[in-house]
Amino acid sequence: MNNAWLIRPYPHKKPRLSEFLSQKIIAIGWPCIGDLTSKSREELKETLSAPPYGYEGLVLGNAYATIDIFVNQMAIGDLLLMPNGDDIYLGRISGDYYLDPSVDNDKSGYSHQRKAEWIRNTSRKELSKELRSSLKVHRTAANLSHHYAEIDGLIHGRAAAVSAPSKTDTIDVSYPLRPDYNVSFRIPTDITLEEARRLSAYFASLYFKD
Repeated sequence: MNNAWLIRPYPHKKPRLSEFLSQKIIAIGWPCIGDLTSKSREELKETLSAPPYGYEGLVLGNAYATIDIFVNQMAIGDLLLMPNGDDIYLGRISGDYYLDPSVDNDKSGYSHQRKAEWIRNTSRKELSKELRSSLKVHRTAANLSHHYAEIDGLIHGRAAAVSAPSKTDTIDVSYPLRPDYNVSFRIPTDITLEEARRLSAYFASLYFKD
């Protein structure tokens, strides 16, 4: 069964939309750590813990989880959704992971690549509210397979089915509390700043003394 993935065109925190489209690729950052083919999550963790990155804690967890998605979980035929402002680019993965040594440096920084077929672009307003909410995740790559049918429809020019309105629209949030532990909870999509502050204060009260 094929999956669908979010990918952002900012490897190594540099805009690479034009390269993604013209070279028909997707890529992530973290240059100068070599070819990651077949490396397990634990091996990725060890690589990122060592120089030149020396990550630890939450930063380490987010980094190796993202790289694991790109290297080990993505597959040929999977669907892609790439947001860039209000523009949404849609496509399909067409190649396995590989290292491009010509850009494996701090200046370029997008050496971990896959080939991709870019099929269609649309605007953010054409997405369902649920899919737009899923794009709020602040990650370079994320799983959107629960929106596979809608993304496939968008690629083929079919409008998204309109969901029946609910009393309160919600979004499921997953927060990486520890490198190997996510906290999941549900919040209303129209949460206010004051409500967010109260929620933060509640979480701050949840701890156990030694």
